[in-house]
Amino acid sequence: MSLRQSTETLAHTTVPIPVGISGLTWLGITMKDWVLMSTLILLVFQLVVISPKAYQVIRSGIKHTKLFLKETIKRG
Repeated sequence: MSLRQSTETLAHTTVPIPVGISGLTWLGITMKDWVLMSTLILLVFQLVVISPKAYQVIRSGIKHTKLFLKETIKRG
């Protein structure tokens, strides 16, 4: 790959980000709002992924606690 092709490829891959930000700014969405929306989308995605795992851990913890209490009462 020549230097010219490398430069053109780099230019094509980096153009969409400033164009997208400029377009959003033109529509009235500031950079601060854009970052906030992206953060909220990431937060929702993480909650959707983590919630089932957390529910499973809490449920198993409750199950083990109940078993422990039953065994303790039988011994007592």
